Amino acid sequence: MNRVRGRLRGDGGSIAPAVPVLALVLLLLAGLVVDAGRQLSARARAVAYAEEAARAGAAAVDLDAPDLQLLPEDQVAARVTAYCTAAAAAGAPIADPASCFRGTTSVGDPAGRPTVVRTHVDLVLPASLLGIVGVHDLRASGDGSARPFEGTREEDAR
Repeated sequence: MNRVRGRLRGDGGSIAPAVPVLALVLLLLAGLVVDAGRQLSARARAVAYAEEAARAGAAAVDLDAPDLQLLPEDQVAARVTAYCTAAAAAGAPIADPASCFRGTTSVGDPAGRPTVVRTHVDLVLPASLLGIVGVHDLRASGDGSARPFEGTREEDAR
């Protein structure tokens, strides 16, 4: 073997092709960590927005009724949509505020009247580091439900 100043001839620069590949792999791993964390956070935010939208809809109670019941579904839907639209205007990345309302269902009402408001929120966030591999949007969704409640219970007072 020919030696030039303590090295084998021909091995100079052999690490050079591996450096860009390793840098790309490290950048992709960092992108996965950062964007996966943002995705999890967006999921929690989507659930929070959906729950708040459901509460806004559940506040649409008929004050003239002798017992607790919701207003007609179109009025409940208007409250849910108004909440989602206001949240989107305030900067929430809600994909389509008009599609937050999923309907009302009857749970526990002997007369079969709708008592639970159901909502669904889709969020779309821009990807930060994964954009270099073609992933431009992070999507997250959450569901919420709420029902009007009258009075307080003993466990609520504690």
